[in-house]
Order: sequence, then structure tokens, then C-alpha cells
Amino acid sequence: MTSPGQGRRRYDARSRQIQARETRDRVLTVARRLFVQHGYAGTSVARIAQQAGVSAPTVFSGFRSKVNLLKEAVDTAIAGDTDGRPLRDRPVLRRIHEAGTFAEVVERMADAFAEVAQRSYPIYAVVHGAADSDPEIATLLRELNQQRLAGATLLAETMADRLGRDDVEDLRDSLYVLQSPLQYGLIVHDRNRPPRWYRDWMARHLHALG
Repeated sequence: MTSPGQGRRRYDARSRQIQARETRDRVLTVARRLFVQHGYAGTSVARIAQQAGVSAPTVFSGFRSKVNLLKEAVDTAIAGDTDGRPLRDRPVLRRIHEAGTFAEVVERMADAFAEVAQRSYPIYAVVHGAADSDPEIATLLRELNQQRLAGATLLAETMADRLGRDDVEDLRDSLYVLQSPLQYGLIVHDRNRPPRWYRDWMARHLHALG
């Protein structure tokens, strides 16, 4: 038989989990904003903690290091949330892999690339900009690029299947370049094109792979 105390402890544990999740999300949101505004070197953990309403030890307890906090800021920007599911398991990418024709794959892929790039470019640019002067950030950039390459491989396999071809490596390398957030930055931020222009530009280049 469950005692009132046991029921209360379960409730308290659940409340603590929710509070910890909310705190983590708040820290990530603040960190992402400050990294984008002030760069990696110009943003201290103390400043992130102060603006998130927590202590610096709380930030280190949750993220272990400033570099790892930056990595999670990038990962969650790419994913669009903090629930931890791999990007390949999310509806936006499942929709691509479920497409029946090459043309459908391409159009859905262009939608997905535009959606992800719009969220991820600002924080990805922070990593890219800091990599030359910080070996830890350079390592992080390589890890992010490897993640993109792995994702490009899965997408290339789907494209090759719909095309009835076996040139997965060629398709993979083209996708690896096209889906870099830096492409979004060049078009939308440097050339002042709207995100929709980027999406349509992407679709044209993806169709050309067929």
C-alpha cells in the first residue's frame, strides 16, 4: 500500500525534473543569445548564469564546460527543441525519407534545409568564427561537420534510391556542401536575400543533382 509520504515524494521528484528541464532550457536560450551577440570569447559562463537567474556552478553542473554548453546550443538550434531525439528521427526528416519520388524528396529537403538553417546559422557562425583561435572550438566544428556528413549520407541514400542510381558518395558530398549553414549566411545575411529565396535556390540545386 502506498503511503501518503511515498506519493508526495514521487510528486516532488517529478516537480524537480520539470524545474531542472526548465532551468536547462532557459540557460541554453540565454547562452545562445549571448554567444550570437558577443561571440564565444566575449561571453562568460558567469554572464550566462546571471542572465538565466542561476549560479555559475549550476551551469557547470548541467553542461560540464563552456564548450559543451556551446555544442548543446548548436545542437538544440539545429533540432529546434531540447528533447534529445536525433534529428534523423524527427518528423521533418522522416517526411523526406518517406517521399515517393525524387522530385518530392528534393522539395521536402529544400523545406527542411531552409527551416534548419534559419535556426542554426547564427550560432553555427559563432563556432565557425571561433575555431581558428580556440583548439577546443576547432574540435567542436569538426564534430559538427561529421554530424552533417552522416546526415548527408542518409539523405543521399534516399536520393539515390529514388533515382535508381548508386552514386551515393557523389550525392553525399554535394549535399554536405549545400546544407552547410554557411550557405544560408552567404545568401540571406551577406546578399540580403529573403529565406524563401534561399529555399528556392536550394531546391534548384537539389533538382540539378538528378
